[in-house]
Amino acid sequence: MTRSGWAALVGGAILVLLGVVLSWPAAAVIGAGAVALVVLSLAFLLRPQKLEVSRWLDPARIPRGEEALVHLTIGNSGGMTIPAQRAEQTVGDQQMRFVLPRLRKGTTVERSFPLPTDKRGVFEVAPFSTTRQDPFGLVKRTRAFGVAEELWVYPRILPFRPLPAGFSRPAEGPTSDMAPQGSLTFHRLREYVVGDDLRLVHWKSTARTGKLMVRHMVDTSQPYTVVVTDLRPQVYSETTFELALDAAASAIVAASRSTGPIQLRLTDGTVVGDEDTADMQRPLDLLTAAEPDPNGSLTNELLRLRRERGGTTLVIVTGAIDPVDVAAASRLKRAFYRVMIISVVEPGSVPSNPTMTPGVTVLTVSTDDELVGGWNLEAFR
Repeated sequence: MTRSGWAALVGGAILVLLGVVLSWPAAAVIGAGAVALVVLSLAFLLRPQKLEVSRWLDPARIPRGEEALVHLTIGNSGGMTIPAQRAEQTVGDQQMRFVLPRLRKGTTVERSFPLPTDKRGVFEVAPFSTTRQDPFGLVKRTRAFGVAEELWVYPRILPFRPLPAGFSRPAEGPTSDMAPQGSLTFHRLREYVVGDDLRLVHWKSTARTGKLMVRHMVDTSQPYTVVVTDLRPQVYSETTFELALDAAASAIVAASRSTGPIQLRLTDGTVVGDEDTADMQRPLDLLTAAEPDPNGSLTNELLRLRRERGGTTLVIVTGAIDPVDVAAASRLKRAFYRVMIISVVEPGSVPSNPTMTPGVTVLTVSTDDELVGGWNLEAFR
């Protein structure tokens, strides 16, 4: 009920009471009329309406700055005409309002609205709602349809070319436990699990350990990309942090065009990836929800990576570069075929003497054009 409705109801009740106590028929009649008007307005709004609403996001996950729409199909499945009413769709902190036209029985209308994609993040798309109001503005009723959904606005995906990934490492070099079995190179012995090819059983080790042991075979030429992203706010501004996430997301998408797995590591200790090359959703979702985190250390994350495995390409995304971090990256040259550091800084902060480390490529950039140009130049080498 609106403020006007409450005022009419309370005022009418007071007039009725005064009219009875003071024997003032005119006041009692006016008060009864006001109360009756409120009751009739309530009855008008309580009349059921068979309004059906379906909604879908197109798409629900979208890179920042690209077009996304919310589609609404609104129909009247009842036997009575539904009068015009206000409608609202809220996305994050933005509200889209419009007037739903009068719907005769059996009719349907469609509406589409652009979704806000200018900011990276996860935004709630609230249930679609309609608001009915009586002609006197005394009573209104809001009805929600459906459930809340999420709009994922990814970092921008820049036009990165895939880095060259084809090479063959020696058998004794770093290999990946995620590599497919049945390839040509022996990696290690491990315990048998259901589904293993029995032709790979190593009988001498089985006899010695008392457990069924099999050869784990890997393809040492399989591309494998690791992207390490620095979340420490002290190395970024607000603008450079977003560009750094754009760089990490673009590197993941570029690497997905190869046939090997991708891993994303953050300096807060989060690690995702390795399961499926074609599935970029988990890494991109992680970058979408990422926030600056003062905890953690890029150097420590690189040391953990050094203890775990090698791969084809290592991409390190950070802000203002630290020689200590460059030294930690250089220690991974033997574990990765290519090591690249992307340092995102404010315009005018580009060092005149860029950091040079043999075997490590350092890209110091301030704009997306510099980032794309530097990356694609490296892709041609």
